[in-house]
Amino acid sequence: MDKKLLIALALSLGTVWVFHHYASKKLESVEQSGSVVVGQQQQTVVPGQPIKVPTTQELYKPLDTEVNFAQTKLTHPEDIIEVQTDQCLATFSTYGAVLTSLAFKKHIGKNGTPLKTVSNKSNFDLELIKKGCFLLAINDQTPVVYSLVSRQDKADATELVFKAQTHQWDIYKTYVLKKQGYHINVIIGLEPKHQSVAPIKPRLFFAAPFVGEVTDDAATIFTWNEAKENLETYDVSAVNGMAWFWTTPQALFGAEDRYFVHSLISDKSRFTQRAYVKTFDPKHVSPILEGPEISEKKEWSMSFYMGPKQFHYLNAADSRLEDLMSFGWLSWFCKLLLKLLSFLYGLVGNFGVAIILMTIVLKLPFTPLSIYARKQMEVYQHYQPAINKIRIKYRGDMKMQHEELMRFYKDHKISPSTHFVGCLPLLIQMPILFSLYRVLNNYLDLYQAPFFGWIHDLSSKDPYYIIPVLMGLSMLWQQRMTPVTDDKQRIIMMFMSIIMTVVFINFPAGLVLYWFMNNLLTIGEDYIRKYVFK
Repeated sequence: MDKKLLIALALSLGTVWVFHHYASKKLESVEQSGSVVVGQQQQTVVPGQPIKVPTTQELYKPLDTEVNFAQTKLTHPEDIIEVQTDQCLATFSTYGAVLTSLAFKKHIGKNGTPLKTVSNKSNFDLELIKKGCFLLAINDQTPVVYSLVSRQDKADATELVFKAQTHQWDIYKTYVLKKQGYHINVIIGLEPKHQSVAPIKPRLFFAAPFVGEVTDDAATIFTWNEAKENLETYDVSAVNGMAWFWTTPQALFGAEDRYFVHSLISDKSRFTQRAYVKTFDPKHVSPILEGPEISEKKEWSMSFYMGPKQFHYLNAADSRLEDLMSFGWLSWFCKLLLKLLSFLYGLVGNFGVAIILMTIVLKLPFTPLSIYARKQMEVYQHYQPAINKIRIKYRGDMKMQHEELMRFYKDHKISPSTHFVGCLPLLIQMPILFSLYRVLNNYLDLYQAPFFGWIHDLSSKDPYYIIPVLMGLSMLWQQRMTPVTDDKQRIIMMFMSIIMTVVFINFPAGLVLYWFMNNLLTIGEDYIRKYVFK
């Protein structure tokens, strides 16, 4: 191999290694498993401590996804209770004592209002109450009307206590909303009115996140596999009839969409015996936590994370949730780009400028290789007519053609692989391009993030297609600076620029901005090489 090529590769790879070693910590990718397991949890056996062994009847009991309300008509007036934290505005209803709205004050949508992951405008319809978040259902007739027993606004949290009654039971539901972070604690209390009551089995429905204004926003179910110690995700369409059985307090079960997470993260009182999913419609999906059958007084406390998919919040809530930020087989590199982008944004306060700076940072390590590759490509283009003449002259004798070509390469000190060297910079940029595409599509802070002028959202396409057109023109400019003697090759390269422009035209504006800046930097490299270091 050419010594100059080896030196250029060594310089580029050395710079990348130094940057990776000192600028970031090692990030581990998450192994994804597609296996379907019903009873996947394992109990820790403690000497002298009994454990419950699930029976076959418990394991395969039909899933109960229906709710039968005690009332058929709602005549009691509905009370609405609002709770504000530093990050959220939550609204609760006395109908079902459910969470009817959850808005995120720091994340603004297209209409200038906070994004919502739960949004039921009215609960006068019993069917809407079923879709509310944190509906407590029992196998008997589920009460609808609750009363707000107490509200305590403390320095670090707000506590709401609701109460409902059936003929045999008093039902208490307590919410504790932390002022900081995105935690909601739910405490369920069931107390029999008589000594002898019919046993009941409570179930807790909590809604999957759904943001209506986000294009193609769809829910994904996830759970923690204790045996494999990893997070497993499932399409909603694939979990119909599936159940997860728990016998330990390490339950983690929930749903995510493009930007948000609703998940059970702590169940130390071991309410959850099984978990499964009910799909009302594409916009309303409810994970269900099924509790044990009881006939005496009982209370359970659970903690939920109801917030954005952001590293620091996910990790603070439960380190297992951080795996939801996996971006596929290039996950480690996507996370590295995300950290770099967040760091640069912290310096300049504009994600568009941060993307430009990131382009420069990612381009610099490969500059020696890029300059070398383009120089070698120009050398090959210079000799291309002579090479083509040899191929035509000896097209009937492949052995002689090969010998003459080898002699020509040797006499002019070029390598047979020289024309492939020009592709190296593009091959190196491809993983960066793919990774950045995943980051721009799944990073909440980039949603509705403006650049300047007409670019109001770097996560969506340029509304006037100005940046894609500029990107296409920059590719044509690049080609004009590369001498091509073959007319067919020149036409192919021109069509490639047009095709790339058409492909990128509906890509996120941030991604097109990156590729446009990368083209400009390559053009700058050519000018420096040709006119500064002649």
